[in-house]
Amino acid sequence: GHKLREESNLRVRQPLAELRFASSNADTSAAIEKLGDVIGEELNIQKVIRQNNLDSLVKYTYKPNLKTLGPKYGKLLNALRTSLPELGDVVLGPLRQGQNLTVQLEGQSVDLTPNDVLVSTEQAAEWVCSDDAGIQVAISTVLTPELIREGMSRDFVRQVQQLRKDANLNIQDRIRVQYHSADNTVQAMVAEWGNYIQGETLADSIEFSMSLGIGTKSVSVGESPVNIWLVMQA
Repeated sequence: GHKLREESNLRVRQPLAELRFASSNADTSAAIEKLGDVIGEELNIQKVIRQNNLDSLVKYTYKPNLKTLGPKYGKLLNALRTSLPELGDVVLGPLRQGQNLTVQLEGQSVDLTPNDVLVSTEQAAEWVCSDDAGIQVAISTVLTPELIREGMSRDFVRQVQQLRKDANLNIQDRIRVQYHSADNTVQAMVAEWGNYIQGETLADSIEFSMSLGIGTKSVSVGESPVNIWLVMQA
């Protein structure tokens, strides 16, 4: 899951809506499902959903690796090029799980290892997919306005916590947070997530200000520029 996030430039502080997974091993699927809440929290994904397969989201295509198969089955190269891809995931799927298998081409047995076949992936729009050790994983990349605002709230918390650290505040020190931004999305986010931000940062209030205060720090909250500063409580 973290690898898919990284490859898709989906930072962990940005909540995502859904992860779907499938495994040919029922015990493995049950174990993942049991720990779904833990996985969702670790990956910052709201739902972790078990599926029988991910055929609607990902398709696999197979091509022979002629560098490895050529020396072993030179006389079958034409059949390998044309017929092996047609076998599809139903037959060749175990190779993705690290298993060896044997197939019949032109009446001859062909022993295949995972290195003998090149696998490419075609993903559904708005999903990123991968598989390893017989487990398929797909993550939704759709960012709704609600998810974006939630991600911004986590950025806001991180920036306030850094300001607390820079000011050498003790954990029990109470503060007021003031900010300014020309982006209305920031104000909408604070209105929605203000209680969460206050709880995480030990802030008694979060206030929008038209003028900048002492110790202002210019930061990015999501994609929005924001000026934030702290006011110590007496």
